[in-house]
Amino acid sequence: MVRDIVFGRAEGAEGEIELQMDLYLPEPSHGPAPLIVWLSGAAWRMQRRGDGPRLTRMFAQRGYAMADIDYRSSAVATWPAQFDDVTAALRHLLRIAEQYDLDADAIGLWGRSAGAHLALLAAFAGARPDRGDAPAVRAVVASYPATDLVPMAEDAIPGGILGDKDPDDPARGLLGGPPADLPDIARAASPVHQVGPGVPPVLLLHGDEDLHIGHRQSRRLFDALVAADAEAHLLLVHGADHGLLNTAAWENHESPFRATMWSSGDAAGTGKKDVPLTPGLIERFFDRHLRDEPWYA
Repeated sequence: MVRDIVFGRAEGAEGEIELQMDLYLPEPSHGPAPLIVWLSGAAWRMQRRGDGPRLTRMFAQRGYAMADIDYRSSAVATWPAQFDDVTAALRHLLRIAEQYDLDADAIGLWGRSAGAHLALLAAFAGARPDRGDAPAVRAVVASYPATDLVPMAEDAIPGGILGDKDPDDPARGLLGGPPADLPDIARAASPVHQVGPGVPPVLLLHGDEDLHIGHRQSRRLFDALVAADAEAHLLLVHGADHGLLNTAAWENHESPFRATMWSSGDAAGTGKKDVPLTPGLIERFFDRHLRDEPWYA
């Protein structure tokens, strides 16, 4: 593991801050390692490296390199600072790919909550014809993301953390004001409104009892991806609240949850099946798209 790799400097509330990442490397193998970039959550208000599944155990030991990256919190800077930091981290990973034997053509993103929202936006930006220097991403896993900040009041869960009528709404902090008052900014910061041709395959995970970000948010994105003829999979996890990846069972690769799964290839997303949700399912999704191996749920 290589700690505290500096990938940039950016303006914060009290001057310039240093942006860093930790890089988890697999054992040497026969060629460059595919790379998964992890983005933690916490409502855009704070960001902590190391706040996620045990990356070394779950993927680095299986031949993947994993990067755990900083991005500025909304307490430090408003949108689009967070997006800019994620794309800066991806560009830096491309620059150091040869040094650390990383496969620059096999990059996936995985985030949860606020980090999942940013992972989706970075992945979709890399697919646009006008992407500039936004790096291309091969696949993205988004765990209980906010996907459409425009109708937040409509999708708000009573007692949840999102809903633009609440002065403490995290989306207000991210955008610099209520989403309803900033519709253009809210759309630009919403993955649903950034879906276009060539977006990478997406795996969405959301608890059907999520009291912070309602699962309707993931359904909105899944429907938009199906309409765009993109590859998409939605797992609605039975009995799971926000933070389902935080359970101790994930540390042991157990299967505490079952999910109903929809896939874009099944009659335009109308088919569904019951599957166990395990770390192995996520691993196989990345295997399919970063290693070109067959995938099955």
